[in-house]
Amino acid sequence: MASEGKTPLLQVENLKKQFHVRSRGARDIRLLRAVDGVSLHLEAGETLGIVGESGCGKSTLARLTVGLLQPSEGRVLIDGGDIWEPGAAGRERRRKFQMVFQNPSGSMNPRRTVGASVAEPLQAKGVRNTAEAVERMLTLVGLDPALATRKPHQLSGGQQQRASIARALIADPAIVVHDESIASLDISLQAQILNLLLDLQEDLGTSYLFISHDLAAVQAISHRVIVMYLGEVVEASAAEEFSGRPLHPYSVALRNATLLPDPAHERARGDTALRGDVPSPMNPPSGCRFHTRCPLATDLCAQQKPLLRDAGRGHLVACHYAEAGAGEVATQEGAL
Repeated sequence: MASEGKTPLLQVENLKKQFHVRSRGARDIRLLRAVDGVSLHLEAGETLGIVGESGCGKSTLARLTVGLLQPSEGRVLIDGGDIWEPGAAGRERRRKFQMVFQNPSGSMNPRRTVGASVAEPLQAKGVRNTAEAVERMLTLVGLDPALATRKPHQLSGGQQQRASIARALIADPAIVVHDESIASLDISLQAQILNLLLDLQEDLGTSYLFISHDLAAVQAISHRVIVMYLGEVVEASAAEEFSGRPLHPYSVALRNATLLPDPAHERARGDTALRGDVPSPMNPPSGCRFHTRCPLATDLCAQQKPLLRDAGRGHLVACHYAEAGAGEVATQEGAL
C-alpha cells in the first residue's frame, strides 16, 4: 500500500488495454482484454516485481507504463501527473521512463556502435557531447569503455545486456522498466545482472519495475511482488511476506514450479505443474479467471468474481479460499 499522505513516484490506476482482433477467416472482430483493471504503485528507490505466465499481460502492462501504448481506460501517473497529459507536460513525464528489453541484440541498432546506442537517450534530450557520459556509464555497469567502438554483435550476450542497462540509465530516469530483461541469459549471467541491478539501485536510487515469468528472480530483486493472471492482479504483497506465505492458489503453483536446490527435496515434491492452458483473453472464464485450473475451485468461483482484499499485513489477494491455498503450501513443505 502507498504511504499515507505521500504521493508515490508511480501510480497506475485501473489500467485497461483492449485490442480489436479479427481471427483468420472470421468476419467478426473480437475484443482481447490484455490488461484488465490493474492498479499498482511504486515508491522512489523501490523495486516492484510483476510475475506471471506468458500471456498474462505483463509485457502489455510494461509498454503501457512507459508510454509505448496508450491505455483504453485508466491512468499512469508519475509524481502525481498523468503521462498522457497533452503537450510538453506529458512528453516530459514520459521521458522519466526507460526500458530494458528481453533481447539486447534485437533492441540495439546493429549498424551503430555500442557507444552510439548508449548515447541515444542523452542525444534525444539535446546533449551533444556524450563521450564522457558514455565512458562513465559503461564503467559503472562493468564494461570496458573501449567496447564503445564495437558493434553489438561483437559483444557477448551478458555484455550486450549490460550495455542496454547503461543506455537505460544514462539519462538519469526516475524509473527503469525491465521486461524479461534476464530471460535470454544463462543462469550465471542472470545472477550477475541481478547483482548489478541491485548495486546500481543502491548507487543511483533508481526505481525498477521488474517484470518476469521467473518467480525466483523476482523475489531476489524485489521489495514488493505482484502476481498477474489473465490481465488481472490476483495477489500483491511485500516480497518477504510473499516468499513465506503465498495465498492465491496460482501463486502457490508458481512457487512450487520453482526448482529446489536440494535434488532429494525436489524429487520428493513430485509433479507440481499447473494443469491446462491459460484461457483466451478474448473469452475469459466467468467468476474467478483461474477457476478452470484451480484445485480449490467450487461453484462459487465460477459464479462470483473475488475482489482483491487485504488478508492482513497489507497482503492483498483475490481468492475466495486464499487461506486454504496457504495451508496447502504449509502441508507440502512439511512433507519435504
